[in-house]
Amino acid sequence: MEIVKLNGDDQRLHYLIAHLVTDESVLKYNLNYPFKTSENYTWFIAVEEGNTLGFIPAKLDRGRAIINNYYVADDDSKVFSMLLKEVVRELQPDYILESVTQVRHIPDFEQCGFSIVLRWKRYVKMQAFRHEKKRV
Repeated sequence: MEIVKLNGDDQRLHYLIAHLVTDESVLKYNLNYPFKTSENYTWFIAVEEGNTLGFIPAKLDRGRAIINNYYVADDDSKVFSMLLKEVVRELQPDYILESVTQVRHIPDFEQCGFSIVLRWKRYVKMQAFRHEKKRV
């Protein structure tokens, strides 16, 4: 498996994810919230043998990289782990990493250094802390 990193306005992005972001089951996975992109996004896409296994977009905004509206086929922990580790490796040196995380994916994000900073009903806001004190 390889992780492909693309800007949000890269034409290759559409080739790798368009069939997923328009798929009814993928939209349901994302709690029926539409996927968005622009030049302010960086996408991390897990690809194996020509198949897209999942993706994590991060919106880069004022020193923050905000993960929201991600997808991983079958909630595969291996794919989640590889994607999240790559996001942290690439973005954490320059950005504060935050995530709007579905409750069922909390363990996947926690294994990659994210902690809950705010709870909602179906989501939590998480942040990847370097060595600062964690907020709860």
